[in-house]
Amino acid sequence: GPGSKAAQTAIPVALTVNGVEKKVDIAPWTTLLDLLRDEIGVTGTKEGCGTGDCGACTVLLNGKPVNSCLILSGELNGADIVTIEGLKI
Repeated sequence: GPGSKAAQTAIPVALTVNGVEKKVDIAPWTTLLDLLRDEIGVTGTKEGCGTGDCGACTVLLNGKPVNSCLILSGELNGADIVTIEGLKI
């Protein structure tokens, strides 16, 4: 019946991080910040305030700067992410 898939909360997400394709199964409410740090191991992106005010977690999402603490993984399939590690400075 309805709700029988409650245990299957993870969704497959394929994204590119710093030019490398990554595929993860992750809960859709996981933030991009947690995805990067915990699932992919890219730790240069930091959580400061957690509310999108401070900018410590900024990454490029499809070329635009975003606060990764506010972006949910459910919207990231096919996204191109560049973190501080991937910036050519």
